[in-house]
Amino acid sequence: MGKRLGVAGTAIALVALAVGAISPAWGSSNDKHKQTTFTVEALTTEQSFEGTALGDQIVFTGQLLKGDTEVGHQAGVRTVTSVVRAEAQCIATYVFRGGQITGQALIHLGDPTPYAGAITGGSGKYEGAEGEVRVQPVSDIRGILTFHLQE
Repeated sequence: MGKRLGVAGTAIALVALAVGAISPAWGSSNDKHKQTTFTVEALTTEQSFEGTALGDQIVFTGQLLKGDTEVGHQAGVRTVTSVVRAEAQCIATYVFRGGQITGQALIHLGDPTPYAGAITGGSGKYEGAEGEVRVQPVSDIRGILTFHLQE
């Protein structure tokens, strides 16, 4: 795989895990859990990568935006787990006023198809968060994200 595919994969991995919004809209669900759904835009601001061989890592950071307002930031790492399947494991932390959210996903490098990633936990006001994020890539450095958190 070429360097260009690695850059595109990095951007897709970045948006796979981004999470945000300071004041999400509360909804109701059929069970006893509270559900929060919100949308945010992720913008890659920094990235560094070694390549796309097995075990190579891509480190990234970026802004989480609601319109023109930055509502948080993210930092993460993507590790190539299969060259044959063009896959990488992504793990990231999202920092917001009042807490942090962690997430992960196994992504296909360079694939612009929408997909979902897992929310694996949180701290502060996001303590106990779980759910998923639906990702719609827009470009190599931007994506639209819709989060479905259960608390």
